[in-house]
Amino acid sequence: MAVDVTGLPDRRAFGTEINPGNPEQRAVAALRVHLGRVHADGVLPARLDSIERIGRWVVDGPPPPGPLREPPPVARLRLLVKALERFPALRERLAACIASVVRETSGIKLFAEAGLPSDRGLAHETADRLSRRLLPTVPDHLDLGQLLGRIFARTRETTWLSRIPLDLLGQLADELGDVWRPVIDAMADSIALICTRVSALGLSEDIRDRSVQGSLRDSPFFRLPRTPVAELPPVIAECRRACRVVHDKLETHGVSVDVVYCLDTIERALDRVERMQPLVTGTGDQLAAARDCLGQIAIAPLADLSLRHLMRTNLRLLARKIIERAGTTGEHYVTATRREYGAMLMSAAGGGALTAITCVVKYFTKWGHFAPFVDGMLSAANYAASFIVMQLLGFTLATKQPSMTAATLAAAIGDKRNVHRLDEMVEMIARISRSQLAAAMGNVLVVIPAALAVNALTLLLAGHDFLDPHDAAKVVASFHPLGSGTIFFAALTGVLLWMSSIGAGWLDNWAVYRRLPEAIAQHRWGRVVGRQRMIRIGTFLSHNLAGFGGNITLGFLLGMTPILGTFFGLPLDVRHVTLSTGSLTLAACSLGVDILSTPGFHWACVGIALIGLLNFGVSFVLALAVAFRAREVGTSEWFHLFGAVLRRFVRSPFEFFFPPRNAKPLTTPH
Repeated sequence: MAVDVTGLPDRRAFGTEINPGNPEQRAVAALRVHLGRVHADGVLPARLDSIERIGRWVVDGPPPPGPLREPPPVARLRLLVKALERFPALRERLAACIASVVRETSGIKLFAEAGLPSDRGLAHETADRLSRRLLPTVPDHLDLGQLLGRIFARTRETTWLSRIPLDLLGQLADELGDVWRPVIDAMADSIALICTRVSALGLSEDIRDRSVQGSLRDSPFFRLPRTPVAELPPVIAECRRACRVVHDKLETHGVSVDVVYCLDTIERALDRVERMQPLVTGTGDQLAAARDCLGQIAIAPLADLSLRHLMRTNLRLLARKIIERAGTTGEHYVTATRREYGAMLMSAAGGGALTAITCVVKYFTKWGHFAPFVDGMLSAANYAASFIVMQLLGFTLATKQPSMTAATLAAAIGDKRNVHRLDEMVEMIARISRSQLAAAMGNVLVVIPAALAVNALTLLLAGHDFLDPHDAAKVVASFHPLGSGTIFFAALTGVLLWMSSIGAGWLDNWAVYRRLPEAIAQHRWGRVVGRQRMIRIGTFLSHNLAGFGGNITLGFLLGMTPILGTFFGLPLDVRHVTLSTGSLTLAACSLGVDILSTPGFHWACVGIALIGLLNFGVSFVLALAVAFRAREVGTSEWFHLFGAVLRRFVRSPFEFFFPPRNAKPLTTPH
């Protein structure tokens, strides 16, 4: 066999040994070049580069020869093992190079920190990951994790690791020999470091306050770093049970992002320890444990840069509690019987009458020609005050329903994931549909006569219509679905309606987490105003705080969005169906009866209908999507539900618009 002065076989001889059918195959030739560049006596950066080239060849090299019966990286790894077996000189050089690299580098940062959230909290971790994605980093040749991060450059490049045959992994280990001892020692040190960190997190005040009460020294988190590595599994199991207790208390007593982040850090750290422990103690199936650990460790440097994974993991529970709080608020928006349907109509009628007054105040604000910020704040105060008065009087604003009822529906689906009970979900959707229709009808059918009454009163007292003809013409033109931004503005308003439900759920969750009603009930002011009065105030807030949060949020968004658009030079505006209906009615009064027969007015009516559809549709879809994601409702469940609803509508469309005679009162699942 022909070899050069470095002991590297010539290209054809190498290829004939590795792949006799095609010695010149590109992947085989590239492997020969990479193995020839391996030198155990070079400087550390050069040795790292040589190992990186071989690693990249395995992960994302040229297509391997022959028909593929396994993932290409596995086929290339098989070629590498074969080359090491056939050429002892190359095997010894590669083994010596790897041994020298793992001796001179540190794996503690890779095993104990990479892929695990830091202790600084969600906000600092987010900022840190963002800066690492945008800014260049200084290479650290002593960090083994950076080498692994260069070999596995993308998440999808790690998926094949779990499919490596164990016999192939065993052959690779036999060829390289005992070069991994420093890595095992680094794993042992990393386990000690992780256990100490988990102990500190588990004994922190936020976790202790929500754990089972008892002696601190009896806590599994206290015992964890003091337990020998071989005896860790039962203590880890106790730590997981303690985390579940804290998690359950969050479910019932409100969620904190920092506590959720802490629990996620503990869970992932314990999982890392469990994967490394068999390798350190030498127990169990070593090859399977090594493959499992490699699969997790390889993705760790990539996970350190993933903002999406960080947010999805840590905000899911918070999103769930927020939409559940919104869903609890939305339960009274769902009607079942004809009596409840009639009550919804009456409640919405009150909301429509009050909206006419809100519309009038809106015009007075605009006619004041205040500075933009003052104009926006006055508009926001008008909307928020109107919505809060509606809440306190028991009135209903139809457009606030979709985001609330979507959360209620998602909660029901999350509690009843059973194909045999799909009919109950369809019944829930039918109830939501007709409830929202009743609310919309009550709002619109009453805001029109209320606006007529306002105009008649203005005509009686002031001698002219509420709007002058010029303003009235502008109002009619502003609702044209094609000649104005009505469609976009209506969809934007749907987004704002959804955001207000998030505000409602967040404030309610915050109050529950902080135990605000109980704190108010026990406040020292009780000595002055009376303890029972403070208890009543606390009870009142517990029942109404979510509504206050949603109403204030919605008022601020509706009032300030146009002002924000002006600030940035964007033509932003809002289109709310009930307010728009009131404005169009006032405009029609000013322009006279003849306006009712003009195409412009007809187009404005079409625009009002589209505003209603977009207000309802956008807010409902957004709320349902977030609620389903928080509840981890899969795509298949979406399709099953959609199909069932469609079949029910074809069979019995009337029940989506009006309750059947034998409808039973609604029992909302929790």
